[in-house]
Amino acid sequence: MPIVSLAQARSQVRVEADYPAEQLQTAIDGAVDAAQAYLNRRIYETAAALAAARSAYPAAVRAAATARTEALAAATFIEDRDERTAAIRLAEVAYEEAMAEAGACIHGIVVNPSIVTAILLTIGHLYANRSDVVVGAPAVELPQGAESFLRHYRRRMMP
Repeated sequence: MPIVSLAQARSQVRVEADYPAEQLQTAIDGAVDAAQAYLNRRIYETAAALAAARSAYPAAVRAAATARTEALAAATFIEDRDERTAAIRLAEVAYEEAMAEAGACIHGIVVNPSIVTAILLTIGHLYANRSDVVVGAPAVELPQGAESFLRHYRRRMMP
C-alpha cells in the first residue's frame, strides 16, 4: 500500500474516478518527495520497510566509502591539475550525497496521520494551483498548512 493512494488523492481534490491517474500520480509523488525533503528523512509505509532500510545502512555506507576511495585513487592518475581537482571534488560530493541519503533512510519514519494530512494538503495545493502564477487573487499561506503537520517530525531544522 502506498503512503497516499490514488483514491485518497482523488477524494482530496474531489475528482471522479475517470480523472487521469497520471496527472494525480505526479502530484502524489511530488508531495511525498516534498515531505521527505522537509523532514530530512525518508517516509516508510510500514515498520518492516523502515527496518529493512535500516538494515541496509551498513552496506550503503561501505559502498559509498568504496566508491569514494576508488574515485580518489583514479584521480591521482589525472595529470591536469584542474581536472584532478574536479575529479576529487566530484568524488567528495558523490560521497556526501550517498551519506546524506543513507542518513535519511536510517532516520526514516513510519507514515502517520499527520504526515498523510500534510501530503494530502500539498496534493490539494498542487491540484488547485497548477501554475506558478496566481491571477486575480492574492496568494496567502494558510496558518495550518502542510509544514505545521510535519514540523514535529523534522529531523534537523534547515531552511
